[in-house]
Amino acid sequence: MANKKRRIKDLSVMLIPDDYADPISFKISFTKLKILVVLLTIIIIHIITGFVFYWKYAVVNDKNQVLTKENFELREDNKKLYSMYEIVDDFLQYQDRVKTALGINQDFEISDRRRAEILNDISPSMEIIPNQPLQSEEKKQVEAKLDFLTQTKSSYHDFAENLPTFLPVEGFLTTDFREADWFVSHRHLGIDIAAKKGTPVRAAADGIVLFANWTNDLGNLIIIDHLNGFITYYGHNQVLLKKEQSTVNKGEIIAQLGSSGKSTAPHLHFEIRKNGEPVDPKEYLISFQSR
Repeated sequence: MANKKRRIKDLSVMLIPDDYADPISFKISFTKLKILVVLLTIIIIHIITGFVFYWKYAVVNDKNQVLTKENFELREDNKKLYSMYEIVDDFLQYQDRVKTALGINQDFEISDRRRAEILNDISPSMEIIPNQPLQSEEKKQVEAKLDFLTQTKSSYHDFAENLPTFLPVEGFLTTDFREADWFVSHRHLGIDIAAKKGTPVRAAADGIVLFANWTNDLGNLIIIDHLNGFITYYGHNQVLLKKEQSTVNKGEIIAQLGSSGKSTAPHLHFEIRKNGEPVDPKEYLISFQSR
């Protein structure tokens, strides 16, 4: 029989030192060696995995710190914004209360019924006396009393957008507001402001153009509904620049001053009506209040 090769079960290891000390030798079985290699492999894999995990953790941790700082800053900014929002909200609520007290309504819709009611009142309201020539002495007295009106700037214009406080045109006040009484049989429902033909005529307040057409007395006439009980009339214009149902802002140009209708000279006839009743424009125009 052929000799069977002897199976090696152990591994001998000899350590020979550099000096003259006795060498050290030991034996280890292949089974234990395999187990040791497996353990070392596992340990090395754990070390590499742990290093990779630690590195990723460090990167994520840095990002988290940056995000935490940014979130803190955002929270602080939000606190400031909320504080500012509360201030603005309080102001808006206060503004709404004031506007409600003043009778200002922001609803910009005109019903057909309301439009018909207002327009039906146009004809009987035009009791306007044409400007009569004055005698020389009377003319001197009037010229001495002529007041030149200027459009006064005020923050109240911006606050009360729907109140007719803005002077429609700069010029001389020639005819005042007057009601009929025992001594005066004719009434003048507005004021007349004389100026050069073609001078821009501006809206006294925000609103919607209710009427923009020709009338026998006031010629080219514009009527603006301010949707809060106030209506303004602008008569004797040379050219109308706004159409009916168009929205206008306070101070916006709506026409050019002229002498159309029953008029002897270029001027603007301006009326203010509150709840259908004519009122003296001088009570509302800031240009008169600031004098």
